[in-house]
Amino acid sequence: MSQPAAPALPQFFKHVVGVTPQTHGALRLNRAAGFGFAAAAQSVPLGLTEIEAAAQHFPVLFASGPNPIPVALLGVREGHNLFVRPDGTWQPDAYVPAYVRAFPFVFIEDAANRSLFVGVEPDAPHLSADVGAPLFEDGRPSPALNEAIAFCKAYREAVVAAGTFARALDAAGVLQEEEATINFTAGGGARVRGFKLIKPEKLAEVDDATFIEWRRMGWVAAAYAHLYSSGRWSRLIELAAPR
Repeated sequence: MSQPAAPALPQFFKHVVGVTPQTHGALRLNRAAGFGFAAAAQSVPLGLTEIEAAAQHFPVLFASGPNPIPVALLGVREGHNLFVRPDGTWQPDAYVPAYVRAFPFVFIEDAANRSLFVGVEPDAPHLSADVGAPLFEDGRPSPALNEAIAFCKAYREAVVAAGTFARALDAAGVLQEEEATINFTAGGGARVRGFKLIKPEKLAEVDDATFIEWRRMGWVAAAYAHLYSSGRWSRLIELAAPR
């Protein structure tokens, strides 16, 4: 009999363990370790509350599939994040998505016990015994760890809300599957597939009662921010061309 497949780990994570003072009591968190871990991320999920900020810097798309979710497109080729520089720093003029800022912590759902726990990537470069703020003080979570946990909790709530938003758009027929072909003036090109966009004409057909409800939920601003973000494709092409 074959063994059941192991659950997929969240993006960026190779191994996730629960944070405990027994295991991690001597570790410190160094946020200055950079963003090298995200260098291969072509996209990352977005929380509902950050879509407007992200739209100022990246195309905001909806990942295809039965459960679409808003994502920030960070590169035109799979395995390449154009916003992480060779030294591991983020492009200084660009927004850093919350999912990236949360690393090396993540909320994990324990389906068997119907509970959540704070997980950490134990081999992340941000953790060491001698650099940064302690995770625990006298066996209790330190201010740095409490701040990280609060951030992860807020992000998880925002990404759940973003999923609800995306599914509502999809169910209303507002989202449409698309692909983008990019041709560089110096030669070569790239194709981005597997995403959906809001079609403005379909959004205009939404009945008044539904539109008012979407406005109450804070979805209308997010929808228009997504449409506005189409202008950010030029930024991706600008970053990709020299590479």
